[in-house]
Amino acid sequence: MTLNEKITRNGFRLTAPRKKILSILAIQQQPISFDEYTLLDPTIDKSTFYRTMQSFESVRIINGIESDTGKRYFELTETIHPHFICQHCHSIVCLPSQPPIALQGYSIESVIYKGVCPQCLK
Repeated sequence: MTLNEKITRNGFRLTAPRKKILSILAIQQQPISFDEYTLLDPTIDKSTFYRTMQSFESVRIINGIESDTGKRYFELTETIHPHFICQHCHSIVCLPSQPPIALQGYSIESVIYKGVCPQCLK
């Protein structure tokens, strides 16, 4: 199923702002915040952005990650994979997928590691 099909099957119209948000998220290598997004699309309205993120996150079109500072970061993803949050610079990095964690009776939605990144360790 394509991303467009997934969006329409979940009851969303593929509006111009949603298309733009998805196209920008699709080319990112790491999760980005609203502030980082606005550097790529300065015309986006903050409420439109967050409403779209909330809707897409509820049907798992995107993944939202909250940093230690309370800032939310978003990525376009279809698979759960681990992230690392640096306790010093607060950067968020996608980590290579690992064997899935299986806990009987639980549904895993995110795996977050926290510590100090290689840049900050120097």
